Amino acid sequence: MRSSGASGGPGIRAATLALAVAVCAGVLAVFAPVTGLVLAVVLLGAAVLWRTTLPRLGRVAVLVAMVAAIIGPNLAVPGAQEAFAFRFVAGLIVLGLGTWLVMGRGLPVPDGLGWPAAFAAGWVGWALVSTLWAESTADALRWTVFLFMMAGLMLAIPVAASSRRRLTWFLGALGVTFAAAVLVAIAEIATGIRLPTSALADRVGAFAATSFFGNQNNFATYLALSLPYLLVLPVIVRDVRLRLLGFAGSAVSIALILFSGSKASLVATGIILIGMLVVLATDPAMRRAFIAAVVVVAAALILIIPSLFGAGIVPLPDEAVAKLDFGTLQAQVESGSGSGAVRTSLLGTGLDIATGTGGVGVGAGNAETAVRATQGYEGVANLHNWALEVLVDTGVIGLVLYGALYLLMLVGNLRVARRTHDPWLRYMGLAGSLALLGFLIGSLGPSTAIHFAPMWITFGLCLTTIVLARRVGSNGRVP
Repeated sequence: MRSSGASGGPGIRAATLALAVAVCAGVLAVFAPVTGLVLAVVLLGAAVLWRTTLPRLGRVAVLVAMVAAIIGPNLAVPGAQEAFAFRFVAGLIVLGLGTWLVMGRGLPVPDGLGWPAAFAAGWVGWALVSTLWAESTADALRWTVFLFMMAGLMLAIPVAASSRRRLTWFLGALGVTFAAAVLVAIAEIATGIRLPTSALADRVGAFAATSFFGNQNNFATYLALSLPYLLVLPVIVRDVRLRLLGFAGSAVSIALILFSGSKASLVATGIILIGMLVVLATDPAMRRAFIAAVVVVAAALILIIPSLFGAGIVPLPDEAVAKLDFGTLQAQVESGSGSGAVRTSLLGTGLDIATGTGGVGVGAGNAETAVRATQGYEGVANLHNWALEVLVDTGVIGLVLYGALYLLMLVGNLRVARRTHDPWLRYMGLAGSLALLGFLIGSLGPSTAIHFAPMWITFGLCLTTIVLARRVGSNGRVP
């Protein structure tokens, strides 16, 4: 009887606490419905997790932050777009980490994460130093805070997804989020109704989808970053269900990239397809996978090439076909008009600004301010080039730190893809390296990537692959 009572005690206390939470939140909701709902969610979560250890709670928080970062302002408090779920969860993670350190607990850096953490920390530190000469200190601090948050998320992913089982949960959560983003996009195209955060919400006749990202180019970049993790499934994985999932997901991703009219993401897709063939063709141990890759690439090209002429399986509107015409881009550059001319002008302006600072940059977050101050400013301040933005904002030092981090991830993932005997790690290494290769051009799509969550999450997955490769057991498998 005692054991029964002892086991029932915590349950009774939890039920009593949950009832008290419900009553308090209900009373508050009568006067402030939104506040009452938020309080109910927070307190109920606290009641459920109050006995959970801090490390486990931290892993859950990183997973939630990762998903919330993709959904972005669509999870904001009504009437306050700046107060959305990711920033709230990120604040809780920082608070929890501070509590953990105050408790005297160490924060061991996993093997393989030391140099990436050093590059990220150096980049954040240099961005903070650059605020000293930035024209707009507020913009500089804001950009630096974004860099700190997103780099923190990047580094937290390999720490939280530190085993095969945990990484599977993370990939599952990302897969569900991807499915939701795709369904929202398909609904947009079918109905013309968009989320309130969409830049196309009030534009009559807009053909593209923006999903959670507000901008069709950002959405296309997200699809291009996700594409390798789908394309590689039929090539590496033996499970028939996952192969079918990979084929279906790849087809939908490519179709939506075409529908976006994003030339940068289309070129990124081409790089990914060619890169997969090159990597597998040069690895004698992967000849069977190479044959499967040829089939996958052929299917992708059958989907892409006819659509570029308006005659493919994907029913592209004339506007999308016109946007994907690279001849139009060349004509715009030559005539000095249109998007092509603007991007060419921004490239020249950005390089001139960076050179004019002696290579130290204008200060974190001040690239747009510097572009607006140039003679002949044409009304577009975003550089639409992530590497160029890093150079203009944080100078040569910032670009070198970012480039070192990028090369470390790319070389590390390629090495894992070619040397590991664990099929799971080979999948992650090949998909991660292809995502990074495609992003070399795909990064030209977003107007800025400092708070573009899919980029930082992809970086986090690439670092996770490197960390897990260091933990391979004597059986050649990741524990």
